[in-house]
Amino acid sequence: MMNAKVIIVDDEPIVRAGLENWLSRNYKIIAFDSAQSFLEAYKQFEFEDGVPTCILLDFQMPGMNGVELQKNLKSMNAQFPIVFMSGNAQQSDIIDAWRGGAVDFILKPFTPDQVRDVLEKQFNTLSQSISKQTFSDTREHIHIPITKREAEVLLLLGSGQQQSEVAQVLGISQRTVKMYRANLRDKLELNTLGELIKYCQQYESAITKLAKDIN
Repeated sequence: MMNAKVIIVDDEPIVRAGLENWLSRNYKIIAFDSAQSFLEAYKQFEFEDGVPTCILLDFQMPGMNGVELQKNLKSMNAQFPIVFMSGNAQQSDIIDAWRGGAVDFILKPFTPDQVRDVLEKQFNTLSQSISKQTFSDTREHIHIPITKREAEVLLLLGSGQQQSEVAQVLGISQRTVKMYRANLRDKLELNTLGELIKYCQQYESAITKLAKDIN
């Protein structure tokens, strides 16, 4: 998964070297020897470049510790999932990390497989999240070939209202509503009420924009 990035923040050279050796075949690796050095780099360089990224963060380090770095990143709206690493963290410390948004916690000493499993899980979660967002954006901007009035009718029918009720709400005849319903069937291939309701739910935002004539 070379299209994913792992940021390692740990003050122990042997830990950094081991993680880089284990993970560099599958991920782009960037390593820092302190929380402060990463924070300074984050302020100066573009880390949120669209590449799925996860942080492996040592809990206890000289100077700024892992939770303090986590709080700083959160205040800067950094969106990286953080996996904490520690050999002797107290339960209260772990709770603070979870409350701060940590996604996992690995106890030292750990094995290569343990680290890989945790990262694979997090990158799968990120991938699913991106897919959902992309699908949401697609629904938001889909082109629906109907008029403003047809969109109004579609929304009302999709909400479960009868054709007579739609006519009353829009101040038009029931015959006119039937004509719009026929147009919707022909243009969108919505032959049954169930299909119409499902379509309306799926693309509600885009249809609402059409009905309100929002550009």
